[in-house]
Amino acid sequence: MNISKFLIIEAALVIASIPLLFLIQGGIRKSPLFKNSNKEELLRKNSLTLPDKKKLIELEKNVLSQGSGIEFDSLLGDWKFISVWKKDIDEEDSFFSSLLRVFSAKIKFKKNISSNHSHKLAVMASIQFGLLTIEFSGSGYLKGKQPLLPFFLNLIELKSGSNILLSRSLEEPEEKEKPFFGLIALEENGKWLSARRQGGAMIILLKD
Repeated sequence: MNISKFLIIEAALVIASIPLLFLIQGGIRKSPLFKNSNKEELLRKNSLTLPDKKKLIELEKNVLSQGSGIEFDSLLGDWKFISVWKKDIDEEDSFFSSLLRVFSAKIKFKKNISSNHSHKLAVMASIQFGLLTIEFSGSGYLKGKQPLLPFFLNLIELKSGSNILLSRSLEEPEEKEKPFFGLIALEENGKWLSARRQGGAMIILLKD
């Protein structure tokens, strides 16, 4: 691969990774540029009504004292990012939520068959733009009564279909610095999952 082509792919990898990395590590400002029509279509298709942040906080208070009852097997599958709330703001972050939906941001949990520990998960997060996909892969596990889901994504790949255009290994942080989700509630039919992200933002994932 010549150097110009390599730099172009590197630049595409960095730019396309921004939405998913922001979800894990930071926020993004609100903007009226994106509308929620895509979200409403998803909810109508699945006959769902999602809780607002006030309801999620109520659920979280109960979880901290009683646990959520969310178990390993109930997490398995593909989940779409559909809604995000910042830590200290009651209104949904419509721009960032829309951005994640536009880029088809997903996270997949599978049984980690390479581990001897039954509570280990294989974790894959991805975003898509046209024919290109950015895929992060790694592992996680459940701990505690809530439970918490610490995870680490140690590989990032840029793909076109099944072809890998670029692959990079990521350095694993210390345990206390790993990102995590504090799981809050799972809809009774398993159609949506809510969690609080490291840093305080709340999210809702829709089962794909």
